[in-house]
Order: sequence, then C-alpha cells, then structure tokens
Amino acid sequence: MLTSVVHRVRAYTDPLTAALLVLAAGIAVGAATDLSTTGYFGIGALVAAVTCPPLVTLGLGLCCEVVAVVSGVWDHRFGSGQHIAACVLVAAQVAVAVYISAHRIRRSSELQQVRAVAEVAQRALLPDVPKTLHGAGFAARYLSAAAEASVGGDLYEVVATPHTIRLIIGDVRGKGLPAVRLATVVLGAFREAAVTWLDQGQVAAACARSVSREADPEDFVTALLVDIHPDGQLSLCSAGHHPPLLVGTTTTTTLTCPSGPPLGLGEQFATTVTDWEIGDRLLLFTDGLIEARDGDRAFFPLDRHVDLLREVSPSAALDQLTAALTSHVGGNLHDDLALLLVERLATAPPQPRSRSAASTGQPASTGQSGQSGQTGAQADIPLADAR
Repeated sequence: MLTSVVHRVRAYTDPLTAALLVLAAGIAVGAATDLSTTGYFGIGALVAAVTCPPLVTLGLGLCCEVVAVVSGVWDHRFGSGQHIAACVLVAAQVAVAVYISAHRIRRSSELQQVRAVAEVAQRALLPDVPKTLHGAGFAARYLSAAAEASVGGDLYEVVATPHTIRLIIGDVRGKGLPAVRLATVVLGAFREAAVTWLDQGQVAAACARSVSREADPEDFVTALLVDIHPDGQLSLCSAGHHPPLLVGTTTTTTLTCPSGPPLGLGEQFATTVTDWEIGDRLLLFTDGLIEARDGDRAFFPLDRHVDLLREVSPSAALDQLTAALTSHVGGNLHDDLALLLVERLATAPPQPRSRSAASTGQPASTGQSGQSGQTGAQADIPLADAR
C-alpha cells in the first residue's frame, strides 16, 4: 500500500512542479519587465490537469486566479480593463483545466473496466495450463501485438483424457474481434472433441467443421494437434501449421508431419507418430515467433536461441525466449504470439484404462483419418480436469 501511495504522490508531483514553475516564470517576467503576463497564469492549471485529479487541479487553478488578481498591483494595471480581461481569461483556463481533468478521470475509469472485462475474457479463452500432468510439465505464453489488447487470434489448450494428453495450438487468419471469436469456436470444439473421439484425425475434423460453420468464406485457422501417449509416443496432426521443435539435451529436431488443410478448408487429416525421451522438450508456436522482424527486416533466429529452452524450468525458458524475441523486434511485436512448451518428466504417466470391445476407434498413427474406416468411437469417460 505504501508503494501505491508513493507512486501516486510522484504522479502528482511532476505536473504540479511544472505548473508552479509556469506560474513562477510568469510572475518573474511580469515583475522584472513592463509586460503584462497575467493572462498566462492559467496555463499552470492546464499543465496540472494532465495527471492531477479535478480537486487538485481546481485548487491550483484558484491559486492562479488569486495571483492573477494580485498581479495587477505590481504591474500597475489593477482594476483596468486589461487587468480584468486577463483575470477572466485565467478563470476560463482554470475551468477548462478542471473539465479536462474530470473527463480524463472518467475515461480512465471506463478503460479500467474494459480491461477488467478483457482479462476475464482472456482467462476464459486461454486458461492457465497445468504445471505438471501425467508425467509431463507445461508452460505457455501469449503476447498480443496490440498494446491495448491482452488476447487475439492465437490459441492453445491442454486437455487431459483417461487415455492421453491432448494439445492444440493455432493461429486464426486475421486480427481483432472476429479473430478472437473464431479462436473461441476452435477451442470450444477442441475441448469437446478431445474427450469424444479417440482418433486424433477425428478431433481435427470436428474442429474443422466448427470453423466451417462459423467462419466467413475466406477465413481459416492453422492448427497443430499433439497427443502425448502413456508409452512415451507423440501423435502429431497438422492443419497447415508450423511443425513443432523437439529440444533434446544436446540436439534439436523439427518434427515434420503431413500437413493437412487449415481448419475451415478441409476435413481430411493425416497423423504421424514419433518418440521422445525423458527430459526432451516440445515447443509449439505460432508464426509470431519465426516471422518476427527487427529494424533491418531480419527474421528472429530461433535456431540460435534454442539453448534458452534447456536447463531452466519450462516457465523460465519461455520467459527467456520471449525476452530475446522482444529484444530482437525492439519491443514492438507486429503479430500475436502463442507459445506452448512441454517437457517429458521422469515420472511415468498412468496406464490407460481398458476399453470395452465396442470402442474400436484408436488414435491414428499414419494414414488419412476417415479413409480407413476408423470413425472414432465416442469416449464414455468424461474429461479428467487436472487444473
């Protein structure tokens, strides 16, 4: 609380000091010369209105008005038409300053309310990922290109099921509120499909159908779906998205996988399977990372910063990576950025529960979903919410 008071006092001190300097300068010039500076005294109140509340501004304005009246004594114009006109001008300046201060306070309050709503919307759209879940550690970051916005068209989610951990990261074409709306559509579809379909391709197809229903004809969403299996395998399904980066203890590999159409432009998706070792980390990202440019239009060299993703915790690793990115672009991002870092921990995840013979759909390893007769039986076990 003391720190808050100190910051508030400092916020008032600077403009008040500037206003008093303006007033003192006007008095000094008027006293040292034959010039009438009375009409300029109200500028002090206008300066104070920049950050001071209305009552402080009014108090300083009244002081300016008193000085304006008294100034007629030393410049020998007291009671003259020129002196009265100058005092009226100062009063008008004070009134304008008080109005500016009150209007600024009101707009600031409205902005705080809007930001509070935006923060609630962000938590609903992109809730915190679990730090650990079934033998995997997680960290996520979201950076918005708009300074006044906390969320945009990039998305990520982690869903735990009794059989696997399912991840998605995506990037909506476009910006602004339409992109945010489409991101909510994808996340809602993924959260439902992740616990409904065993086949990963069917999960992607469900998300694609939701986008097709809600998006404009030219809109689409690139996405990457990842399943983390109990046996240490990763299933990847790409809908036109950048492949993830597998960061080992000494090596770094880009995990290539067949790329299907972006969500909203098709419903047939292939999956592929790969392994990862204990201690390996998987980086999922949107194009705000690799397409970020510096002042010379040079792209962010991700390959030269992969060491930042090792040794420290996943959360600290993402902090280091985003700091390097922000430094590269000079603090001015031109595109939204979502990052999801997953680490395979030494603790083995629990084995999946047995399924009934009727549940025939399994997560696809290769091939086209829907073409091999795998329709993805609906799961009858609800989501194990690990948050």
